Amino acid sequence: MPCSVPTASGYKNVAAAGGHEHFLVGSKPGTRVASRCYHIQNVNSLHARYKEFIKPFCGPATKNLSGYIRWLEVRLAGVRPAGIVRIS
Repeated sequence: MPCSVPTASGYKNVAAAGGHEHFLVGSKPGTRVASRCYHIQNVNSLHARYKEFIKPFCGPATKNLSGYIRWLEVRLAGVRPAGIVRIS
């Protein structure tokens, strides 16, 4: 009996509600790159970095996730904490 794969329409809806772009990147040949710049390896790398970053917080509340993601973005951009204070 073939396994049915659930669609990820929820991601599309969340992206639209938040005003974000949504790209479908697969793992099979021909689907690994979307819009000529989003590659499955980039997605996997970012996911691994996020998991490593969020691990010490022992499961932050869902309402705070956007703040943690912004914090990760700043860290990945190479901004030091003192630079963030100066910007504020």
